[in-house]
Amino acid sequence: MAKKEGLTEKQSAFLKEIYRFISEKKYPPSIRELASISGFSSPRGASDHLNMLARKGYVQRNPSPRSLRLTEKAFWYLKVPNPFSDDNVMYLPLLGRIAAGKPVFAEENISEYVPVSKHIMGRAEGQFILKVRGDSMSGDHIVDGDMLIVKIQDTAENGDIIAALLNDEAVVKRFYRRSDGTVELISSNPLYEPIVVKDAIKIQGKVIAIYRSIY
Repeated sequence: MAKKEGLTEKQSAFLKEIYRFISEKKYPPSIRELASISGFSSPRGASDHLNMLARKGYVQRNPSPRSLRLTEKAFWYLKVPNPFSDDNVMYLPLLGRIAAGKPVFAEENISEYVPVSKHIMGRAEGQFILKVRGDSMSGDHIVDGDMLIVKIQDTAENGDIIAALLNDEAVVKRFYRRSDGTVELISSNPLYEPIVVKDAIKIQGKVIAIYRSIY
């Protein structure tokens, strides 16, 4: 069965049914209700699916009645708003690393989900966060520990600050394409040498904002 970001098609459909119920009723479904609306012959099937979603981080359960809760990971996966959250806040995935050959939003890449004000960012679709390690971009006021909001795209203009994949690790540099077709990735800290890329570069996105805590 085909998978999308760690869920089978049946698990994905089950997650959508949970969201649909919560959106319409404004409270979580019981196990029996989930079994009924999802076509299971008994509550056991619905409970097994819930346990799997919980292990993968899409729902949270506790023994209390109607205590099921979708996580921000679930809302991001479904690309729908959280009906119980602050309307002025959205959640972006923080990527610990970007693995070669994997989609940017592959489950194993995501460390957590970070709340960001919509007044700052507007639409969240197609954006993710990378945490800066090191001081190679300090000339652009990007310092160790900063979180960069990145818009997913696979192209760049000269001078853009991009996130690119090099040797299975995400790097943040300024992009410049030479007349001979090779690409230079430039650090804004003069202590770091440019990186010359002769093969096809794997651009993951363009940095569009710095998200920094002042505390």
